[in-house]
Amino acid sequence: MKKLVYFSHGLSANGIETFLVNVLEKLDKTKYDVTVIIAIDEGVETLHGQRVRDMGVKVIHAGDLDSLKKKLEYIKNVKRELKSGDFDIAHSNMDLLNGITLFLAKTAGVKKRICHAHTSKSQYKAQGVLGKCVMLIQKAYAHLMKNLILINSTERLACSAVAGEYFYGTHSYKLIYNGINMERYQKSENFNYNDYSKQLGFSGDEKHRLVSVGRITGVKNPIFALEIISELKKIRNDFRYAWVGTGERENEVKAKIKELNLEDIVILTGIRTDIPQVLGCCDCFLMPSLFEGLPFSLVEAQAANLKCVVSDVVTKTADLGLITYVSLEKSAAEWAEVINGVLDRPTPEKDKQKAKLFDVSNTVRQLEEIYDK
Repeated sequence: MKKLVYFSHGLSANGIETFLVNVLEKLDKTKYDVTVIIAIDEGVETLHGQRVRDMGVKVIHAGDLDSLKKKLEYIKNVKRELKSGDFDIAHSNMDLLNGITLFLAKTAGVKKRICHAHTSKSQYKAQGVLGKCVMLIQKAYAHLMKNLILINSTERLACSAVAGEYFYGTHSYKLIYNGINMERYQKSENFNYNDYSKQLGFSGDEKHRLVSVGRITGVKNPIFALEIISELKKIRNDFRYAWVGTGERENEVKAKIKELNLEDIVILTGIRTDIPQVLGCCDCFLMPSLFEGLPFSLVEAQAANLKCVVSDVVTKTADLGLITYVSLEKSAAEWAEVINGVLDRPTPEKDKQKAKLFDVSNTVRQLEEIYDK
């Protein structure tokens, strides 16, 4: 039995961490003794922590990363766990921090060290003179981490071509999509989605229900999303819109909802674990993101057969036939016009063959081939 360790920021609701949980669920535990090291303080519970432990996976809290002191403590704790764990494989899913985790794995003697790229650029945006200085530091950090990744990884994976290019440049890598359990997102004829929608805050009598799923953070462009909804409200009044998730810009979003008089239209659900049911209540997915690697929630939305309106910076790899792309250079009013047309059109046929590539069973099969060779 091979000893396998995963590195992850946590085990919460975001796309990368949900992807890891899906993989852990399908991974053959008779072949691998699995440990997950997360950057969370001891005693702090995570959304999927108990679920993962119930799978027979050991979860180690190595400490948070919110200060220099804690970062050094995290490194010390990881070194200790790697030294005592005698692992055969290390698989890191911590974006550019993979450079550090894989360096530590190499020094601990882990033979197979896998970097998994899930994002396509830095999330930091420069503001003012100080911001430009921070941006330069961020670029230097990214350059260093990318070099550490190339030096210390034995296998390089990416969820999309844009993520692979950002992490590895011209160096080779293997493309493995972020898989989901497709069956969970198939609508059930025996489930009352209309009644369930009322639990989420919908009225139950709206003709259309739009939804976004993700952290309320800058890269997801939540303020622009509200401006789009405000413009759509000027065109039609037969819809409501829900945002599933929380984040550092939540208070700003709440203020914008009030400013635009959208209290009767917009619902903030917070973090949910019932995403298949939530998506099943809706018919249109909105994602005006500033950038994405390969958005997990977008694949989920299409698995649930939602029409999707997304920014044109989102990789075309994610398109299963249900996406309408719109330029971020377009105004909120222009976005609203596009959505208005999409809502009134029938849902197109999903590309079932391509959808199979995004099933987590296919993802795990590809990963196990790498682990076993």
